[in-house]
Amino acid sequence: MTTREVRSVCPYCGVGCGIVMSIEDGKVSKIRGDKQHPSNFGRLCTKGLTAHLPLTAAGRMEDAYVRQQRSQQPARSSMDQAIAQAGERLRGIIDQHGADAVALYVSGQMSLEAQYLANKLAKGFIRTRHIESNSRLCMASAGSGYKLSLGADGPPGSYQDFERAEVFLVIGANMADCHPVLFLRLLDRLKAGARLIVVDPRRTATADKADLFLQLRPGSDMALLNGLLHLLHQNGHTDPAFIARHTEGWDELPAFLDDYTPARVAAITGLSEADIRRAAEWIGTAGEWMSCWTMGLNQSVHGTWHSNALCNLHLATGAICRPGSGPFSLTGQPNAMGGREMGYMGPGLPGQRSALVAADRAFVEQQWHLQPGSLRSEGGEGTIALFEQMKTGAVKACWVICSNPVASVANRQQVIDGLRQAELVITQDAFLDTETNRYADILLPAALWAEGEGVMINSERNLTLMPQAVLAPGQSLADWQIIARVACAMGYAEAFDYPDAEAVYDEIRRFWNPTTGYDLRGIGYRQLRQGPRQWPCAPGREADRSPLRYLNDGSSQHLL
Repeated sequence: MTTREVRSVCPYCGVGCGIVMSIEDGKVSKIRGDKQHPSNFGRLCTKGLTAHLPLTAAGRMEDAYVRQQRSQQPARSSMDQAIAQAGERLRGIIDQHGADAVALYVSGQMSLEAQYLANKLAKGFIRTRHIESNSRLCMASAGSGYKLSLGADGPPGSYQDFERAEVFLVIGANMADCHPVLFLRLLDRLKAGARLIVVDPRRTATADKADLFLQLRPGSDMALLNGLLHLLHQNGHTDPAFIARHTEGWDELPAFLDDYTPARVAAITGLSEADIRRAAEWIGTAGEWMSCWTMGLNQSVHGTWHSNALCNLHLATGAICRPGSGPFSLTGQPNAMGGREMGYMGPGLPGQRSALVAADRAFVEQQWHLQPGSLRSEGGEGTIALFEQMKTGAVKACWVICSNPVASVANRQQVIDGLRQAELVITQDAFLDTETNRYADILLPAALWAEGEGVMINSERNLTLMPQAVLAPGQSLADWQIIARVACAMGYAEAFDYPDAEAVYDEIRRFWNPTTGYDLRGIGYRQLRQGPRQWPCAPGREADRSPLRYLNDGSSQHLL
């Protein structure tokens, strides 16, 4: 029996824990935490420790399948034939009905390379405005809130802030259950004397560890956040020098905040005035404080404004872009951060660019060797709207990659109705019997995380290379390979002929954005094979950590 070890990253939540796999006779036999990885230093949750079990689980889709009629069971096909048919049928629908008749629905669990190619194909070559992802259901609000407040998407700090913060505000997140490894870092800091404020309508395992638990009424988070800012201003706990130098719009806030007195906020939230004042006092007198949030704030009709209001607290107190302080959005998927950087939501373009900005479109057109004016200056209306448009017949083809929307998207029946109405449904999955696959015309077998090579980016902008540790079963291929091969079958071979994942990644590195500081130029596969690296990383940078963003240091981000 031969045994070897391979370092990689956990394929589940956005914490991005490093793992070490033991490979015996071509199979992953055991997983342990990687003590050298900066995300977890050896700690792993139960999901991480058992991440290898799906690799050999029953039900893997080892071959491609095609349905000749929707009422029939899918028939096994060769991968070459299925890909050729997918490309031909997509091309035919585009030629007959136009680019917007085709949609891609992708995932925050895909590698960076696959996310990039999906967006490149959709926006650059098919030229459809319909590319959506399951990340739109959870992280769009956080990304939009960051953009409104900071000018770009992504946390300004890093996990290292957990070791420096004196007060934690955890709101709309049950870290103990959903991000347990990060929560252990937080608990270590509490033992050293830090305080924890938890805001949640439910009493959770996280709330049980709180020094102050604010069990507010559902839907009243905005009132509480504005009420805290009211008190910070009233108590003299803002940072006027920071506000004057680094922010705009403050002059309009005090009058707005007058509506959020402790008495009114208490009436709206159901909290006591004393607890609201105590929370504001702890935040206002802390040397360093950080906030953590996730779906409880994001999955709301006010999700963007929630993130914006939370960022306002940090901007008003100057507690941002310094060790131990900052607003920290926790992601739920292993590469939702990377997908946001690749632009797979709405009008996004690679490198934190937007199709709504003429200069961004021109830059991307140049990189993709497109004629000027090729990229459209618009995006789709969102995941829910996509399935509505499929139901009405406006969208006639949908290619679902690494996701199961029938099981995960709200209003399940509408999703089913949309898939039934579509002329063509292509699914790309590692397992055969999923809720969405039952409505597919063409089923393409995808490799799982340990069966192909690619990069994942976690919540703190840390890149980890997933090397191929074991062979994929049957005809399965990595997601990026399937996307590239279908693109070639559609007639775009010149732009999608890549020898390996590294070639795709090297193309991504060209999308440095000196306006936002997005910079992978100094992080290649060679560096990632030595260990994880955090962006921004300019060429020649030796340090593997970049814990602070928005430095405007003239290296990754232009001086302002």
